Amino acid sequence: MIELIAAIAVFILSHVIPAYGPCRQGLINLLGKRLYIALYSALSVVVVVWLGFAFIDAPYIELWGQPAWTRWVPLLGMPVGCVLFIGGFWASNPLSLSISKADFDPARPGLIGLSRHPVIMAFALWTLVHLAPNGDVASVLMFGLLTGLSFYGPYTINKRKKQQLGEAAWQHLAASRGTLRGSNGWLIGIIGGGAFYFLLLWAHEWVLGVSPLP
Repeated sequence: MIELIAAIAVFILSHVIPAYGPCRQGLINLLGKRLYIALYSALSVVVVVWLGFAFIDAPYIELWGQPAWTRWVPLLGMPVGCVLFIGGFWASNPLSLSISKADFDPARPGLIGLSRHPVIMAFALWTLVHLAPNGDVASVLMFGLLTGLSFYGPYTINKRKKQQLGEAAWQHLAASRGTLRGSNGWLIGIIGGGAFYFLLLWAHEWVLGVSPLP
């Protein structure tokens, strides 16, 4: 358990420190942007792998059992998360994580009207729904950590985007929240997210050795 706690501490520091603007910019000035990104990406992979192994090796200390109903929580919650994840990545969204280069219309934001950060919302939903059937200390520490980072992420992204776009432009784009008009992200989210969900169902037992079915 000590190794898992240590891995969690390093994981948090590796995300919080670079998110601090002056620290990040100082490292970029020192190393150059490309080298900084390459080194940070490599560090992130190493820390995630370490965290995974530390979680697997942690002793099982039960906090609550696993009633049959708890296995339905991720089964019912993950389809929503998959739609948010795939749709969010493919939707035009200058306010958060997205791979789309299309123009964003704040009057017809589509999926982005539901949340400025659908990818992070999907990640938060994934961690929360997996707490119910995993009532041991290691799982609570792991999923609790990831849930906390999921709620911290939007704060740092909003702050960075305001600096990049300017306060007035950010406020104009962010005003789209609460309006679901438009197809932005919905179609790819529903179709791609559905396919991704069934892929996860199929791969879950093969990769993790645990069936997700009740």
